[in-house]
Amino acid sequence: MTDDRTLPSVTKSLDEYMAAVELEEGGYLEEAEKHARKSIEIKRNIDAMILLIDILEKEGKDSSEWRKALLEEYPSNPETYRRLFESSFNKDKEEALSYINRAITIMKKPVYYYDKARLLHSMGREMEALASIDMAIRAEQRNSTFWEMRAEILYSLEKKSEALEACEIALKINSRERRALLLAARIYLDTGDKEKAREMLGRIENMDEEVRKLLDLTLS
Repeated sequence: MTDDRTLPSVTKSLDEYMAAVELEEGGYLEEAEKHARKSIEIKRNIDAMILLIDILEKEGKDSSEWRKALLEEYPSNPETYRRLFESSFNKDKEEALSYINRAITIMKKPVYYYDKARLLHSMGREMEALASIDMAIRAEQRNSTFWEMRAEILYSLEKKSEALEACEIALKINSRERRALLLAARIYLDTGDKEKAREMLGRIENMDEEVRKLLDLTLS
């Protein structure tokens, strides 16, 4: 029988990292933090450092030490800047924009353009957001989340017909895309088609207060 002390450090670090991932997903943040720290202690790696920052921020703890370490140790990895973007999203949107632009400069991944689009959308910079989400879609056309984001932006631009088309594409890719169903229902309500709005809402799993309020509007 092999003593686990003989396992390569990378394997031990990965084991701790995977434990942290599963604990975080289960909502056990304190235990997840312990395993993430242990993973980094065994072998400093970017995935565990990013995960630890995620956990700390969910716990409402200071993550600045690890954000600084991430930047110092992985300055040429685009995921460094994506993580810094997430940390800045609700605190300093201009700083967040600089970070996601840096990630895109290093690697033009579709999800980075999506991130940029949702940031610009949150800033009310809708035309720029539309340009960014179109970049994401051109690179990855069968991503329902990207199409749903495009629908939201178009809705904000009061282009409801185009927004509905984007929702329909999102739902062809993923019939359970919740946000696309909600937005489609709102558009149908706006145009007075309460029956279609109810149909969209009826397809949503796990009905919550937002869905119930929209359903009430379809019955009024």
